[in-house]
Amino acid sequence: MASSRSSSGASLPDPYADGWERVAEAVLESEGSLQAYVRRAIARGEDPPELAPLLAKVRAHAYRIVDGDVEGLDTDVVLEAVLAAALGSGEERRRAALTAIG
Repeated sequence: MASSRSSSGASLPDPYADGWERVAEAVLESEGSLQAYVRRAIARGEDPPELAPLLAKVRAHAYRIVDGDVEGLDTDVVLEAVLAAALGSGEERRRAALTAIG
């Protein structure tokens, strides 16, 4: 198994950081049905009450989402909120992985 530390003991840079930042900016900062500040809040886990049950499922059990979970919600709002929640969860896991490797 290759080490993630250089011979000086410093961590190697994340080779995917630039790409991750571009995706995060597109999801969180581009124009959309949800205001950017709402999408940023969702990524931090601060969900609007009307979306909280859906986004809890996105973070923990996305495979359990059914039509009823999104019934009556605007399709664009659902998409943007789900992407923001998934991005936030992914960022937590990404940071944990980077910490673990080095």
